[in-house]
Amino acid sequence: MPYNVTTLIDGLRVLTVPMPGRDSAAVAVWVKTGGRYETKKNSGVSHFLEHMLFKGTKRRTTRQIKEEIEGVGGILNAFTGEEVTCYFSKLLKEYYPQALDVLSDMVLNATIPADEFCREKPVILEEIKMYRDLPSHHVHDLMAELLWPEQPLGWPLAGSPESVAGLSRSDLAVYMKQHYQNANILIAVSGNIPHSEVVERVHSIYRGRAAQKSSVFQKAVSRQSKPRTNFYEKKTEQTHLVIGFHALPRMHADRYKLGLLHIILGANMSSRLFDKIREKRGLAYEIKSGILTYADTGAFTVSAGVETVQTAKAVEVIMGELTRITRQPVKPGELRRAKDYFMSQVYLGVEDTLDHLLWAGERLLCGNELPNKEDIRRKVEEISWEELRELAAKIFRTPNLNLALIGPVGDKMQKEIRKRLVIG
Repeated sequence: MPYNVTTLIDGLRVLTVPMPGRDSAAVAVWVKTGGRYETKKNSGVSHFLEHMLFKGTKRRTTRQIKEEIEGVGGILNAFTGEEVTCYFSKLLKEYYPQALDVLSDMVLNATIPADEFCREKPVILEEIKMYRDLPSHHVHDLMAELLWPEQPLGWPLAGSPESVAGLSRSDLAVYMKQHYQNANILIAVSGNIPHSEVVERVHSIYRGRAAQKSSVFQKAVSRQSKPRTNFYEKKTEQTHLVIGFHALPRMHADRYKLGLLHIILGANMSSRLFDKIREKRGLAYEIKSGILTYADTGAFTVSAGVETVQTAKAVEVIMGELTRITRQPVKPGELRRAKDYFMSQVYLGVEDTLDHLLWAGERLLCGNELPNKEDIRRKVEEISWEELRELAAKIFRTPNLNLALIGPVGDKMQKEIRKRLVIG
């Protein structure tokens, strides 16, 4: 996978992903800031600011921002993560200069209009309420709080009702000035577009901005010596649970091994947990595993929605499967299927201009490394079942275990569930 990267004199980087033969192009403006860069007082400011960048600039109204992209058949969107915020567009390649100009205008010249700010704040407060009313979503926030208590990674990205209610328009402007600086920005373009042309356009747009130091986030504290639980009693039709373990940072040498464990345990319908929990026991409709990775920490999770009276049994079966993979070898056929699935997802993920751009951009911005398919394949093929077992044994330990749960579970049921929170 050939990539081109140029670092301009003020630290701003330009990435192009050559994709010959494509009619489409994707453009993204990445900013190295997100939930981890916030304080308890301004929690949610990154997400709020992302919303406000669509509300008008010195050159465009909010409607003009949308029309200039959607009027040529493109898509325009953004997302806020713990470590990055990304504004992106996908459209026909001949219109990519338009997308680059619109996205850059948003990032450089957003005005945060007072009337729009006042209208958007209650919208975000309703968004927070909406997610709290969705137990399948809220339970993951409770898990983050268990894994990283009293620190930014443990707070919801949208913030709390109290923190968002306390944010002022000035707070957003100050945060933007502090973090939306060239040294924190990556401009990425994918498609059949010359790198030199993109660099020239970016330089003409971003030159002349005052250089500032890159921002930093608070390091994660991941110490844990015994299981942690959070039982959130609520009247629901089913009980939603997440079991989580501290795992690996984003660029850890064992990250591909963790990816294979994820595939074997719960990434798809042929995984162990799906087969055992849903197909053989009928305990849940949704059962899956997941991986969270950050610069200096990470987590492995198993989540499910189960009939409340079956919650203890579901936890017991999940514990059994996690124990089994720490003790017994993965059979050659199962390991082969996991490796093939892993690499297929890598190759399929780089066929689309936007998907490829988002993958490569995040790797460069957060890991300072660009993906190489053949290097990934070589490392994946070298992994043995014994290495998987050893990694599983390091992660899936009782002292490293966390359980977050939302549902109508009383004291008696909570006691039964706690009894089953044992690996081994």
